[in-house]
Amino acid sequence: MNAARIYTRCQDRMLGLADGLSAEQLSTPVPALPAWNVQQTYAHLVGLCADVVAERIVPPADDTVTARQVADLAHLDIAGLCAAWREDTPALLRVFATQKRARYSLPAVDVWHHENDVRGALGLGAQTQDADELADFNLGAMSRAWSPELPGVRVLATDTGQEWAFGERADLEWSATAFELVRATTGRRSAVQTRAMDWSGDPSAVLDRLSAFPFPESGLRV
Repeated sequence: MNAARIYTRCQDRMLGLADGLSAEQLSTPVPALPAWNVQQTYAHLVGLCADVVAERIVPPADDTVTARQVADLAHLDIAGLCAAWREDTPALLRVFATQKRARYSLPAVDVWHHENDVRGALGLGAQTQDADELADFNLGAMSRAWSPELPGVRVLATDTGQEWAFGERADLEWSATAFELVRATTGRRSAVQTRAMDWSGDPSAVLDRLSAFPFPESGLRV
């Protein structure tokens, strides 16, 4: 996965979006991130960038860290947040270039999801660019960690033709677009939404293993 390219694409779009947001839009709650509104989501992204660059954390960041990031930057308006983000990004791109462990790519995964979280909160459409790379990163990792005690699942991205084998057997088959697979496996689709995707067989035995984060109680549109 080209973390630097994904990160800068998402950041460029989010900075452009921020320029036109009203105070009401900035205070809009983000359903995918129930503790935050739109501006607080930007604050987290700015704080994460700064924390990784300063070596205060090694990705991923836990809830305590992300809450501290938002609190520490609460004094900045959206223009100040965007300026701080721009300032720290070149150093983060150097981290992407020099740190080869997969966990150092996680800020790119994070910003891609949060861009879509914000777009969903504001009633905008999904941004699906780079979903194929995110899918390969995320579902590839899940396939390598799949327990042999679970039913096997063949996963197919219907729009890109990508496939992943969760386990050695193909007891079940799960099909969706790369975007939907990525969102589902990172806590952005409810259990009901995930079950309603295209399945051959009953996914009940594996459903709670398909997301790296808890399923949201309510389904998300984006």
